[in-house]
Amino acid sequence: MSLDTLAVSKNTKEYRCRKSQYSPYYKCIEDDYEVFERSYDIKYQEKFGYLRPIVSKVIYQYLDCGILANGFARVKCRNCKNEYLLAFSCKRRHFCPSCHAKRVAAFGEFACSEVLKNVPHRHFVFSIPKIITIYFLFDRAFLKELARIAWEVLSAYYKNAVSKENTVPAAICSIQTFGDMLGYNPHLHILAADGGFGGSGIFYHLL
Repeated sequence: MSLDTLAVSKNTKEYRCRKSQYSPYYKCIEDDYEVFERSYDIKYQEKFGYLRPIVSKVIYQYLDCGILANGFARVKCRNCKNEYLLAFSCKRRHFCPSCHAKRVAAFGEFACSEVLKNVPHRHFVFSIPKIITIYFLFDRAFLKELARIAWEVLSAYYKNAVSKENTVPAAICSIQTFGDMLGYNPHLHILAADGGFGGSGIFYHLL
């Protein structure tokens, strides 16, 4: 039996491997990435910064993602004895379409069930002048500082705006470095509780 032949029960929906290695996206990366990597310093480094080691790591992990020959787990039901092979995935964000979609869905479920409270929220986008984005390109540690400063400003705003004293604001922040037609575009998305929490856990809405 080949690795792509999976044993399944007739009354169970058949599990099928993604076979991403046959997609045009995969083929493009497989065929051209090494050429791109060799020419990066000459053609792209001045404009886009040095090629960070994590980039190559993500690329090669994606090329191994979802392929049974690169490792798999055997999943078996103790009751019906149905079983199938589940290929290991790279679990990477953004670059791998399948793993990114799963991580986005998992994080959304986690945020809604474990983090966010049932209170009004407000979405903020923090951007920076294009002229200084070059500094963030060559030193990614500045992104953490950008998030910290943005939160300090937003936190001070909510503390001053809520009518009750000693309230604590709350938010979750996502750092992004891309945007449509803008190339490298470091900015923040912040989802903030639209008010503050008192010491007893009572939420006070922003007036």
